[in-house]
Amino acid sequence: MALYELEGHEPVLAAIESALRQSNRNEVMRSANPVPDHEAMRKINMGAFSARKLIADRRGNVAIIFALSLLPILAGVGAAVDVTRALQVKARLASALDAAGLAAGKRIDASDEVIAETAEAFFKANYPEDALGVPGSLSVVITGTKVTLDASASVDTTIMNLFGFDEIDVAAHTEISRRVTGLEIALALDNTGSMSGTKLEDLKSASHTLINILFGEETTPEYLKMSIVPFAAGVKVKPWDGVSGFSNDWLDMTGASSIHTGPGGDFDFAPGQSIWTLYNNITNRSWLGCLMERPINGLTHLDEEDIPPTSSNPDTLFVPWFAPDEPNGSSPSYPNTYLSDGVSGSAAVKQRSTVKYPASGVAISSSVSSSRGPDYNCKTIQSIQPLTNNRGILEAKIDSMTANYLTHIPVGLVWGWRTLSPEAPYTEGLPYTDEDNIKALVLMTDGENTFSGNSTHNKSTFTAYGFLAKQRLGSGIDTASEGESELDAKTLRVCDKIKAKGVIVYTIAFQVSSTTTQNMLKNCATTPDNFFPSSDGDALNDAFRVIASELSSLRISK
Repeated sequence: MALYELEGHEPVLAAIESALRQSNRNEVMRSANPVPDHEAMRKINMGAFSARKLIADRRGNVAIIFALSLLPILAGVGAAVDVTRALQVKARLASALDAAGLAAGKRIDASDEVIAETAEAFFKANYPEDALGVPGSLSVVITGTKVTLDASASVDTTIMNLFGFDEIDVAAHTEISRRVTGLEIALALDNTGSMSGTKLEDLKSASHTLINILFGEETTPEYLKMSIVPFAAGVKVKPWDGVSGFSNDWLDMTGASSIHTGPGGDFDFAPGQSIWTLYNNITNRSWLGCLMERPINGLTHLDEEDIPPTSSNPDTLFVPWFAPDEPNGSSPSYPNTYLSDGVSGSAAVKQRSTVKYPASGVAISSSVSSSRGPDYNCKTIQSIQPLTNNRGILEAKIDSMTANYLTHIPVGLVWGWRTLSPEAPYTEGLPYTDEDNIKALVLMTDGENTFSGNSTHNKSTFTAYGFLAKQRLGSGIDTASEGESELDAKTLRVCDKIKAKGVIVYTIAFQVSSTTTQNMLKNCATTPDNFFPSSDGDALNDAFRVIASELSSLRISK
């Protein structure tokens, strides 16, 4: 019974007092002096009083109680401190394990051994040896398309070791589904004159950065394909060589398109003639692969669509690029004269005449600038590289890019889209409905949509839309400023159509000062975060790096 529990037990106190007095009386009676000792009696009374006081005094109880409760308090505090440290280690362990799992998941095309090594490297990088806790070995188990990772760590205790607990063990577990998700990505890259010099080299470097991240150590990954679409005021395809290239089935070989022969075209053809006739009659030039943009057919802007070319709808076929020989003379001066006029009459009559391209053959004089001819501002454009998983081919295409001429952004966009499409003219793309495949398009440009207007009857130089005077962009659109505004509108319409197909669109404005153009590109992107204003080469490289990393993550998480 505790001392504080004696309160209210007076008989016990009386018994203790009586015993003390009796003990003192016996001592007195044994003494030689029979006379009562008053001093002894006083001590007896004092002793009884002290006993009563000691028993009743509670002032020492607090210390006793604190001493008895100190150990469980220390144990509780120690447990809280050490468990908190253990939880910190567990969180760090889980984070390192997740990083290792995601890294392993990216290597979907690698061997099990490489996947395990990758996971180990990332785990150690994210849980260094000098971090709190001592990590155990990493367990990586690969079963089919699933990677299971387990890791443990021990934490030395700081206070609980006083109670026999020297360490706390923690563990983490994660599973990564290596679902084989494909990626098809198109790079629509501005190769116009303003990109010449350092800017083009920056673009090449950034493009290589993207390839390095996406391809990793692979040279022909099974589930990754990329296309490259260099563009200026048009695009170039590889002509059909009997084995590969742009199929003749997709070309207007007979002059059936409304912009090939007849009033909508650029020549007064005799029956049976076409642009192919003119190319055949020029002995030292041939079609290099540049194409005209398809016309407006009723309410349909075929240049903005991914409608397959078919002979049943001639306007869907692609017409070869052929820049007419423009009239000789200096007032006004025409930019692309390369043959004698052959006939008299107005500038328009001279230009539309086919007499200057006789069946007997005609050669363009060596004194004529090589930049002139039916391939005017076409020869410097690099051809489109359709979807391929061959890293070497893609890197070579990037290295071969050159810069020249004007900027037609919607042309690069729509052809980038066509390379991703499962429909002709390019059919390498998987169906849009394939849930195991991601499609993305990256548009990079350094400037605004442009035309080069002039005072000739053509009102402009020749591009994929012909001369502005032909109003192929729409009725009444025949000046440079009107044409540029329409190209801006086309850019946004094409972007909307691409996004409607589920394609992720990224846009990069490289040293673009125009707020209008920046806003256009931002609205073109799938989200505002998919728009990257890049002020210099480093920023451009960072943009490509971020895009590649995001696409890699999408392949893991999907």
